[in-house]
Amino acid sequence: MGAPNHYSRDIAIRCESLLRNLGPIVEGGLRDDQEFGGPLTTTFLLAMATPMVVLPVERIFKQKNGTAGGADDRFLDAGLAARVDHVLGDGKTFVQAPFGKLGGWARATSGPFNIAQPWDQELLDRLGRPEAEQAAREAPAKRMLLDLRNALAHGGVAYLDKEGRQTFGRAAMLVFVSAQRRDGKVVGLSVIRVGEDCFRSFLTAWSEWLRTTGVDTALAEEPSIAA
Repeated sequence: MGAPNHYSRDIAIRCESLLRNLGPIVEGGLRDDQEFGGPLTTTFLLAMATPMVVLPVERIFKQKNGTAGGADDRFLDAGLAARVDHVLGDGKTFVQAPFGKLGGWARATSGPFNIAQPWDQELLDRLGRPEAEQAAREAPAKRMLLDLRNALAHGGVAYLDKEGRQTFGRAAMLVFVSAQRRDGKVVGLSVIRVGEDCFRSFLTAWSEWLRTTGVDTALAEEPSIAA
């Protein structure tokens, strides 16, 4: 396997290929599945999602002002850097982004709590209401991607069943939690809920958008907020 030409973009594309080609194999069952209570589909999805989201956000978007440190991939593809700046720039909502058009997302805020412990039922109920879905659609694309990046990079992930309740069995939904800070202190949490199938579709759309060449025109027409 050759080294990526554009690390943050190419890793996302390669991981999406692994999801697409190896996902059915994981779903079909592996030798050690009995130890874990079933196929490791969610584990595999999150393992691929982490570099797919973290690396492009870190090495392209967060490098815009030259303050993120580390590796900077912006010079490798000026067109991609410009598209990332345009779509994740202030004022662009998540539903306007080419990778955010699918439904199934919800967003809420909470005071700080240990997400490794049982969750407050009131928060889980709020995530299931239409207001939470609207909040996700209308949230800035920049904020949604940064919160996903933070949750994946720092372990802010929880599993829910198809009813939106915490589960130790097979997940149907994922929750991503990112800390809100003020003066270095955690003052609240941003909480994003998404169906596992929807999240998989998002990753495909995200990698395809990163692959796109030329000028992005996906935001030329304002989509319906109810999309």
